[in-house]
Amino acid sequence: MEQVRDDVWAIAMPMPGGHIPYSFVYLFRDAQGGLHVVDAGWDSDENWQRFVDAVASIGGEVSDLRTIVVTHMHPDHIGMAERLRAATGAPLVMHREEEHALDGTNWAREALAVHLDGWGVPDDRLPELRQVMERETSSGGAVKIDRLLEDGERIEWPGFSLEVMWTPGHTGGHFCLRDDERGLIITGDHVLPTMHAGLGLGAPTETNALADYLAALRRVAAHDEHEVLPGHGYRFTGIAGRAGESAEHHLRRTRQISAVLAENPELSVWETASRLTWTAGWENLANFFLYSALLQTSMHRQYLAQGGQI
Repeated sequence: MEQVRDDVWAIAMPMPGGHIPYSFVYLFRDAQGGLHVVDAGWDSDENWQRFVDAVASIGGEVSDLRTIVVTHMHPDHIGMAERLRAATGAPLVMHREEEHALDGTNWAREALAVHLDGWGVPDDRLPELRQVMERETSSGGAVKIDRLLEDGERIEWPGFSLEVMWTPGHTGGHFCLRDDERGLIITGDHVLPTMHAGLGLGAPTETNALADYLAALRRVAAHDEHEVLPGHGYRFTGIAGRAGESAEHHLRRTRQISAVLAENPELSVWETASRLTWTAGWENLANFFLYSALLQTSMHRQYLAQGGQI
């Protein structure tokens, strides 16, 4: 655990899989001694004990927890929220747009069916993609959100006033939290110091995830004087520069797809993706990584079709 400010701490919570080693839980202590968390970390017995020990190290108890704020729906951020709520009665707070993503799993199966019908996936690759979605949707039922946030709303704790900045793209209901008094901005997975956020990784939205993400990057870039507390990776300054790098990272892929479609606009999503450069190599993509590649390709094609600037 690291102390960020006199009344703010960062707790690194390990994650399974090895690709990303940990996510951060941010712990706040208000002026009356109440505790609040932003993001809850991956749910495991080890992480629960890690949280209990962290609270004890600052002279608190888990029963002091008053609020559980979660930036978005993914299990490395919301995972331990139910365990925290059950132990303390603290309410779960998320953005309104994330409610649909947590309201059961039918949307995920329906979305996959639409994708597989329209992406031109060869018959012999369909089973592994269906298995991916079965795994993604078999892990749980609906999560109850106690308070739904809106863009621009403030979260008020004694001694704290945090502004909600809705930053869709990674998921439709992702948001950042800004503390102007302490010069902090908690970015979840929106802007990260060493990685770039994947996009469209939540419930389907009526808008294009890339267009939403680029607009949200411009919003947070306006607060370059704030120190960034990301969901993964060490805290940093210079969010404007990093937001620009993230935008360029995604638009580079858009330009690649634009060039491929300029040669043959009739290509399917599958055929388009197979002509792109992937870190692991197209021939090595399988299961979730194949699904993600196709999803990203589809999103960039839609962005171009809607007249997005590259």
